[in-house]
Amino acid sequence: MPWRRPSGIASAAEVHRRPPLPAVVAGAALVLGVVVQLLPLVLFPTVLSQDGPAHVAGAWVLLHSGDGGATGAVLAEHYRTDLTPVPNMLATLLLAALVPLAGPDGAEKLLVAGLVLGLVGALACAVRALDRRAWWLAAAALPLAGSHLVAYGFYNFVLGVIGALLVLALGLRRRDGWRVPAGAGLAGLLVLTWSAHLLPWVFAAGSVLVLAGVRATAAVRAGQPVVGAVGRHAVPVLLAVLPSVALTAGYLATGEGPPAEGRVGLSAGRLGELVTGLRPFVTGWGAERLPALVTVVVLAVLAAAALRRARPGGPGPGAERVALGLLLVGVTAVYALTPDRLSADFGFLAARLAWFPPLLLVLWGATRAPGARAGAAAAVLLAAAASAAAFARLPAEHAAADEVAALLALAEHVPPGSTIAVLQYDRSVVSPAIGVPDPLRHESSRLAVRAGGVDVGHYEAVHDYFQVRFDGPPYLRQRLDADPQLRGLERIPPVVDLPAVRGDLDAVVVLGLDRADPDVRRAPGTRAVTAELSAHYTQVATSPSGLGVLWRADPAAGQTVGGGSAAAPTG
Repeated sequence: MPWRRPSGIASAAEVHRRPPLPAVVAGAALVLGVVVQLLPLVLFPTVLSQDGPAHVAGAWVLLHSGDGGATGAVLAEHYRTDLTPVPNMLATLLLAALVPLAGPDGAEKLLVAGLVLGLVGALACAVRALDRRAWWLAAAALPLAGSHLVAYGFYNFVLGVIGALLVLALGLRRRDGWRVPAGAGLAGLLVLTWSAHLLPWVFAAGSVLVLAGVRATAAVRAGQPVVGAVGRHAVPVLLAVLPSVALTAGYLATGEGPPAEGRVGLSAGRLGELVTGLRPFVTGWGAERLPALVTVVVLAVLAAAALRRARPGGPGPGAERVALGLLLVGVTAVYALTPDRLSADFGFLAARLAWFPPLLLVLWGATRAPGARAGAAAAVLLAAAASAAAFARLPAEHAAADEVAALLALAEHVPPGSTIAVLQYDRSVVSPAIGVPDPLRHESSRLAVRAGGVDVGHYEAVHDYFQVRFDGPPYLRQRLDADPQLRGLERIPPVVDLPAVRGDLDAVVVLGLDRADPDVRRAPGTRAVTAELSAHYTQVATSPSGLGVLWRADPAAGQTVGGGSAAAPTG
């Protein structure tokens, strides 16, 4: 009978394969941190963000414009599609692929879940390219996964950041130069990043170019011929950047890109926001300041620890340290000097740029990461800070979910094929001021998707860098919006000319008027709107909480008796 090892006694191979305790602790913290960031997708019926519903509506319009029935007809009448390659299109295409599988709301949840996992996975790839043992630094992506711009619904930007991190991961691995497959992969990743958002593409392309220049210089100083060093490190990167540079040049040549406007100036307040973590981590939906500060302190300690000298005889990533240090200083300076916006349509520059210094700080820390125990402690602190912020946001998200549900409850009273305008007179309870994401702002687009109609306030459809646009001019939004720059409908109170669309606007939702400030209720514009509604529309439904009131146009005003747009083709 063969000898059997007594139970409870492990073989030497099994002991060797068992991961050390610090790695288990760091891994558990990372997994639990991801689960916490995904909790809102399970707890609430819809994703709670400001711009997200508009992105979902854009994908839905792409899929259903021209379908049979009233919905397809009204979409075909009011929208045109344009799939010319531009930045800001990747999220729309992903949502269009997911909507048939999971429905509009499910598609958005899958996309946001992918953003959380993508940020963590892409950062893990980047830090592992510097030190395979530093994978736990991926926990630094968790505070970004539920942060300010994610709550705004800037899905394309986050996709672009994921792409930029993957570009950096590939570039950091090519210490000995580039072969054709790796160069082709770099070109493809850069194009993919460009299709998501222009700013992360600039960061990604600039980063690999700086890295290539530093490596080529180091090779020459080490005695390699200039031609050989440049050909090995720099030329393949330049060739890989060319396709996305050509796409950028074509995009800017159309005149649709950002204008060269805005004042450049050093902002001490902006640097303070970065140092305290207010940007990019805090949404304003809860007590997030302390978790953000803890995150900044942990990253600063890790970066300071990376300043220590390398162990004698240790190889250490020399050129990579120089390149990352240059990028960190340069990007931080750009963040401090860049204007907040280049025009009315190209804003949030500082908020977007605020993402890159923390990410570069993480990569710098990975060049000389601390030991396993210190790493596990840092991973636990980062995951705990991100989780604390996520739990702090839950009460506000619950209140916002109730408001969103109150608005969406009116969808069943809107006939398919209708044109719909939502007039918002009070901000969401979770968004007390400008600068804090308002989950109600573009929820009109989700209302239109559920009703099978057109959201006259669909903000994507008035910008050239999205794939669905209102067909015109003039189109309903231009006639309704009293602001020549089409900002009036989004103001609180809205600045609109409701009589100008009489006969073509089928449904109006008045949102938050009962709880609005008395000055808002007494404003001349508000009184003009209520007078027009009383004269030419009929109040047909009120949300259970009283937040939203639905008015439908009287048949005498030009609408069909059974509902739906009177202007929709019938043949």
